[in-house]
Amino acid sequence: MSWTAHYFDPRLNRVAVSRVFASKEDALRQACDLMLRKCVVRFVTGPNEERLDAVAITKWCKGHRTALKPQLATACIRGTPRRPIQIQKQG
Repeated sequence: MSWTAHYFDPRLNRVAVSRVFASKEDALRQACDLMLRKCVVRFVTGPNEERLDAVAITKWCKGHRTALKPQLATACIRGTPRRPIQIQKQG
């Protein structure tokens, strides 16, 4: 299956199409990330001429986290402790 997001990028001042995604969810995540980057997402298309408009995409984005809005539990860099560690001198 192939899913793509169609959007307008104001920085480039042109209409663009995202790369092809294997799943609907991946294409929607890409659309959410594009909106966070101030692009205007027009629609997402899929197989059999399935099409999601901007209203449906915005509704989906409100209920799901994306790469630019990670959940708080995963916001820390892996391997980095949440609290400072006190280093004890060996003596």
